[in-house]
Amino acid sequence: MFDIDKYKEIWQTITRNKMRSFITGFGVAWGIFLFVVMFGIGNGFQNGILNAFGESITNAVIIFPSRTTIEYKGFNPNRSWNIYNEDLNIIKQTLPEVKYISGMVHGGTGKIMREDRTKSYMIKAVDVDYFNIDVMPILYGRIFNRVDMEEKRKICVIGKRVWEEMFDKDENPMGKQLTLNGIAYNVVGVVEAASSEVNFMGNSSEAVFVPLTTMQQINNTGLVIHMLTAIIAPTADINQAETKIKDLLKLNHNIAPEDDDAMIAFNLHDSFLMFNNLFLGIKILVWIVGMGTLLAGVVGISNIMLISIRERTNEIGVRRALGAKPNVILRQIMGEGILLTFIAGYIGFLLGVIILSGVNKVIQAQTGELTLEMDMQISFGMSMLAMAILLAAGVIAGIIPAKNALKIKVIDAIRDE
Repeated sequence: MFDIDKYKEIWQTITRNKMRSFITGFGVAWGIFLFVVMFGIGNGFQNGILNAFGESITNAVIIFPSRTTIEYKGFNPNRSWNIYNEDLNIIKQTLPEVKYISGMVHGGTGKIMREDRTKSYMIKAVDVDYFNIDVMPILYGRIFNRVDMEEKRKICVIGKRVWEEMFDKDENPMGKQLTLNGIAYNVVGVVEAASSEVNFMGNSSEAVFVPLTTMQQINNTGLVIHMLTAIIAPTADINQAETKIKDLLKLNHNIAPEDDDAMIAFNLHDSFLMFNNLFLGIKILVWIVGMGTLLAGVVGISNIMLISIRERTNEIGVRRALGAKPNVILRQIMGEGILLTFIAGYIGFLLGVIILSGVNKVIQAQTGELTLEMDMQISFGMSMLAMAILLAAGVIAGIIPAKNALKIKVIDAIRDE
């Protein structure tokens, strides 16, 4: 049963020496404050960077053809070679760990015209699977399908910025025509870049996408592609999969197995892991600093309470003489430690949350919005954990002084009186 008189007595004991209680509680408040602020800021940066990478792109392998450096099967070094559409089919059929694969032909920066408007945007000629690699929200219409590829249709999917600048506000662009480098394309969809921080081969919101086969036919380049991108299944080792893809390309194009300079290949998985490990280290540092500071505050509270008990030796002795049981004294002393620790810690926690909210408002004022990946706050679960740590710290702060209080002998306390 909740005994309000007991807590009033505990509060009176704590406030008997306000300055001492404030100084001892400050260490606990500072420890929790540091923990909340550092953890919240760390979460905000981590979410921002990991969101910028994107879930699919972190498992992507990107390969460009280069020049051979080793003589092989009668072919001289310094030989140029190309990746073809058929290479994509062979890789997909041979390697089950390849989830998606797409080729790309760089159209460069092209002149886009519509009525009296003319702008320059990046042109990307891609396969259907490209939109499973660089996953983007579809604002209007649709993306390419296999029929579009087979029939080499003159259609395009445009980025959000292209739509805003080439069409009137809120105008539906579906079925309208854009002229790309003198050739008319029908708009079938509008997409928006998933992230404004990390762009996959250029900002997708400022790009025009056309079917790969259409661009190959217009440029009269046959089935040549400039680069391939493959998404590796999460269960597979991305570095091993990258090696297998390169080995298949070397086999198909008579390139020496040891000639790794014949192609430029990279993936973002290692960079992604590096950032993951970095933020793991930051979290460990936050725990060490926050909990270390909190522990110092708890030790301070415990020491001050020991001094307080020495000052209250007579009071405790009289209580014992009047029949107070040891567990009553124990609960009294521990209650003081828990209450002082919890109040100080809660104040530090609240100030930390207020500071983080202020940082969020500054971000919102500068960017015009506050997205989830920029939100510098701690989660509900972490808040509950912080509260549990405070209660545990209060128990620790009170247990040693409480045990010392029980060692006081009644006869000695009365004699001192």
